[in-house]
Amino acid sequence: MTAKNGDTPHKHPSNHKDRHPDQGTVLDRIKMPPMSGEEALRRFGEGHASQTGSENAPQSGELESLHPIMKLLALGGTLLLIVAVLLGALYLFAA
Repeated sequence: MTAKNGDTPHKHPSNHKDRHPDQGTVLDRIKMPPMSGEEALRRFGEGHASQTGSENAPQSGELESLHPIMKLLALGGTLLLIVAVLLGALYLFAA
C-alpha cells in the first residue's frame, strides 16, 4: 500500500538544513561597518533630531513642564493606583 520511498521522509528545499552559504537573509547580505554603542546612540540622536526639526535642543517631558503641585498629584495618583491594584489582587487570592 505504500510507495517504494514511503519509509524515507520527503525533503523540501525550504526545510533542507544543509543550505548553501550564499543563501541568507537580507540582513546577512547588508555590509555594515562595525560600530560601538556610543556611536550608534550618537547617530540615533542625530537622526531623531533631524526628524523633529530641533538641533541640540533639550527635550522636555510632560512632567517637567508641570507645576510642582501637579507633579505631586500625579505621583500620588500613580501610587494610589498601584496600591489599589495590589490590594485587588490580594483580595482575589484570599477569596
